[in-house]
Amino acid sequence: MNLFLMYLPIFMLVFVRMSAFFVTAPFFSIRGVPNQFKIALAFIIAVISFQSLPVQGEIPMDLTFVMYVIKEALVGVILGYICEMMFIAIQVAGGLMDMQMGLAMANVIDPKTGAYIPVTGNFKNILAVLYFFSIDGHHMLIRGVISSYQVIPVDIMWAAFGSENVMMTAVKTFLTMFTSAFMIAAPIVVALFLVDLSLGIIAKSVPQFNIFVVGLPIKLLAGFLLLIVVMPAFLLTLNGLFGNMFRALAEMMKSLGGSP
Repeated sequence: MNLFLMYLPIFMLVFVRMSAFFVTAPFFSIRGVPNQFKIALAFIIAVISFQSLPVQGEIPMDLTFVMYVIKEALVGVILGYICEMMFIAIQVAGGLMDMQMGLAMANVIDPKTGAYIPVTGNFKNILAVLYFFSIDGHHMLIRGVISSYQVIPVDIMWAAFGSENVMMTAVKTFLTMFTSAFMIAAPIVVALFLVDLSLGIIAKSVPQFNIFVVGLPIKLLAGFLLLIVVMPAFLLTLNGLFGNMFRALAEMMKSLGGSP
């Protein structure tokens, strides 16, 4: 009984970090996934990772335990959002492409957040999710959050949330997100800008030509053809995007653990 009471606070902290991670991490945070499944998955992984925790001291069940719980929840949420940032980049790129294609008003509901997102962004996000599953990225995410206990132990009361390394890692992740979004959208945005330029020249050269009637279908047709042409390059960009995601996850874990 004493052994059970000694390890119960440690297991509860492990469960809190896992639950917070699955609330914000890609795929696992989708609204369509039942909450019972998320809790059960977090519980199972907590049981698995609990056996190899580097715990050196006993955690008391008093008022200080609230600080441990807050720390674990913040660590899980931060690590989950760092991974989610790279998938937001795909939606940002889709918004830029839809703006040029004339589909900015044709938004759909995102099942993850319940917000309205661009059609092209949703399409590319689905492709990214399927590609991520094909390379076992979800397993790598789970292994990453399990390894976070080696860098950020559960028996320390607080983590380095306000350190300079944490802030710089967050800024670098935001920068990488927007850079990746522009890289994904740049070929189609530039090509459609040239289509707009050509249509403008035609409208000036041939005033009798009703450019407003044929302009939008031409841009849509050109946009869909370009999506097919740049699809291999999009998959190559996803490789770099997911590589940046795992590197950002590792850097954030080291920063939160106080490592230089």
